Amino acid sequence: MFLTPYFSNNNHQFQFTREQASHFAKRVAGDYNPIHDEDNKRFCVPGDLLFAVLLSKEGISQKMRFRFSGMVNDGIELHIENKCEKESAVVDEAGKEYLHMSREGETNHNPAFIEHVVTNYVQFSGMNFPHIMVPLMEEKQMMINCQRPLV
Repeated sequence: MFLTPYFSNNNHQFQFTREQASHFAKRVAGDYNPIHDEDNKRFCVPGDLLFAVLLSKEGISQKMRFRFSGMVNDGIELHIENKCEKESAVVDEAGKEYLHMSREGETNHNPAFIEHVVTNYVQFSGMNFPHIMVPLMEEKQMMINCQRPLV
């Protein structure tokens, strides 16, 4: 599986090191947001990596919706909780939800197809921040969080 270098599996749980998450951000997604640098004190695992692992484990359906609800640090044990047939979530041991997915239609579990979709999506997503969001924020004289700016 193409994601193997970027997370560690232990039974039904998985986790990320700073190195794994940072390498995914830079090498796969082209995401150079400093919050994904290994030595950043406010480091977090890229949402695109959570998204990629969830799709690799659950497959891709015809219609999907995702809601990110938390930032994951390195070393946090996560697992996929199936809420019902059409909903899953990435949660930690305490039940805190980080990514929620709902789906409709047929599901494809073909690893080559999933790799193709994930790779193309995260490459687009990784370029979104520096090439779309930063210029837009500069133009509008805004920051995502003025109290704790990332840029």
